[in-house]
Amino acid sequence: MQKIWINGKFLDPDKAKVSVFDRGFMYGDGVFETMRGYAGRIFKLDRHLERLFGSLKALKIEHKYSKKYLQDAIYKTLKTNRLSSAYIKLTITRGEGRFGISHKDIFSPNVVITAKDFEGYPGWMSDMGLSAAITGVQNDGSITSGIKTLNYLPYILARFDAKGMGFDEAILTNTKGYITEAATSNLFVVRKGSLITPSIGSGCLPGITRGVIIEISKGLKISVKEKLLTRPELLAADEIFLTNSLAEVLPVTMVDSKRIGSGAVGGITKLLRNSYQKEVIKEVLQ
Repeated sequence: MQKIWINGKFLDPDKAKVSVFDRGFMYGDGVFETMRGYAGRIFKLDRHLERLFGSLKALKIEHKYSKKYLQDAIYKTLKTNRLSSAYIKLTITRGEGRFGISHKDIFSPNVVITAKDFEGYPGWMSDMGLSAAITGVQNDGSITSGIKTLNYLPYILARFDAKGMGFDEAILTNTKGYITEAATSNLFVVRKGSLITPSIGSGCLPGITRGVIIEISKGLKISVKEKLLTRPELLAADEIFLTNSLAEVLPVTMVDSKRIGSGAVGGITKLLRNSYQKEVIKEVLQ
């Protein structure tokens, strides 16, 4: 039976609960990280925890946890659940509070770690590529822009809209109309052998996989430009791919019913997907 780690204890799923007065439940007042385990190791765990602590600081969530403590808790969760390849989610809320958004309460954050077996996305996604609709707006002017908060409504609703139109994924714009990211992924465009990805200033999440792909690309002497990306530039791409910790690198071969490039998965996308997987192997086998 799956075990869930809550505040230092392992609990069965039916006993793994937090209060209905928890501010994460009531107001989306919390943050999370989604990670992927390979052969019992978490890829780029240090970077995930670094980003998590930055998110906690930005949201002014005071806590007593060290990175070492959370790292140990994550690995204990994998071991207790006997997982090798895994999807791991670490959630921290501000904790239980009274009604209203008073800042005078003394909060004790709730920490939840869940993990389940995960071998990757369906093969057709990487073989054929996804279709995507440009729909939904990401508020680049918000203080929570670029932070993985528990309030995921803009992305959820964008995905609902895209699915309702018959597409696999949603690509969001910011309030100025520039392309930012997909519902759960960062986005890259390939144009004339070079990469373009929306800059962090556009409001997109500073993705861990995004950062790894930029590093790999530079190592392969592939030019990478971070800039404000327009809709026409996106639609004129030779290749498009998405990145996140679970999916790694996923091609997009159609946007708004327009075929991207040849309509097949492009060579640079394939190269970077393979190179990313080699980087994973190198790290987890150290």
